[in-house]
Amino acid sequence: MSLAEVVADAQGGALVSVTLASGGQALSAIQFDITYQDQVLVFSVSPGNVLASAGKSVWTANPLPGLERILIVGTNQNVIADGALATLSVEATSGASPGVYPLGVTNAIAADPRGGPVSLSTSDGGLVIPGTGVPAPAITAVENAASYAAGPVAPGEIVVLLGSSLAESTMNGLQLTPDGLVASSLGGTTVFFNGFPAPLLYTTMSQLSAIVPYEVSGQAQASIQVEYQGVQSAPLIVAVTPTCPGIFTLSQSGTGQGAIANQDGSINGPGNPATRGGIVSIFGTGEGQTVPPGTDGLVVTAADLHQPVQTVTVSIGGQSAEVLYAGSAGDEVVGVLQVNVRVPLGIAPGTAVPVTIMIGGSSQAGVTMAVQ
Repeated sequence: MSLAEVVADAQGGALVSVTLASGGQALSAIQFDITYQDQVLVFSVSPGNVLASAGKSVWTANPLPGLERILIVGTNQNVIADGALATLSVEATSGASPGVYPLGVTNAIAADPRGGPVSLSTSDGGLVIPGTGVPAPAITAVENAASYAAGPVAPGEIVVLLGSSLAESTMNGLQLTPDGLVASSLGGTTVFFNGFPAPLLYTTMSQLSAIVPYEVSGQAQASIQVEYQGVQSAPLIVAVTPTCPGIFTLSQSGTGQGAIANQDGSINGPGNPATRGGIVSIFGTGEGQTVPPGTDGLVVTAADLHQPVQTVTVSIGGQSAEVLYAGSAGDEVVGVLQVNVRVPLGIAPGTAVPVTIMIGGSSQAGVTMAVQ
């Protein structure tokens, strides 16, 4: 939820007030985070006018880039009245481009005079006691949806986010917007990468799948936040890499039999091997930016296929395989990679022949296919 939008102009300054509407509930201590664009905005914090009468002090910390943690507490149990909790004096850093930069309030919590926890929600301009508390989402990991490897993310990569309170208790599946794009909001959940909403494939309370927006191309890192019912998680900062290839597996574990189709369209496996010299289709993700440039949430048709900017090579059984096509899969959302290759004639047959895709880097080890 956006607290305010700071306009960086020639002077590059603004005053932003964080206010409290307690709804009549007694509060004696409050903590919340301010999220902002690191290396563009800096700010100082001064106490609001309701803190002097309550005898409270303001303490600040900077646990992560782009996140300022504010604690309002005192040695007494005096109640904090409604009003201005703090004033943020915000300035743009030297050399920052003119523009509008958002601030956000997240992870707002409080204590009553007995020390009991009180959940807070945020609204434009301040902190509000909700009728029923919505716990803040928390992200614990981001992984490639095919390889399940943690680490950097690539534009257009399908990823899985793990955590808690990410969405409602019932699973929500992919939905399309009226203009035919994969929706970026499911059941009250939205995921942001550097402020850009990501197409969502499914959501559950502890896990969801999203497609990294192509807008992160060329950026060094991505700040990932989940918003559920208006409450935002703390940002998870990850590196951005041009590519991060992974091959989907039938076990959905990242290892074992790959999601590979034989030349007749049947699923490859020990009981249905491919022939040497035949053609197979390997499915993965993490190919990075495409030609034409990727569009977030676009469902690709056979008439509008996208191909990776970087060269795609494939190894089967330790030998280079001829790549006949590498690009988007027809009637699938961009981010699903299909690679059609010819199985090398000289490899040894087997039920677990290793397969690797290279696009700037290599896909995960341990993926196999059956060859006769």
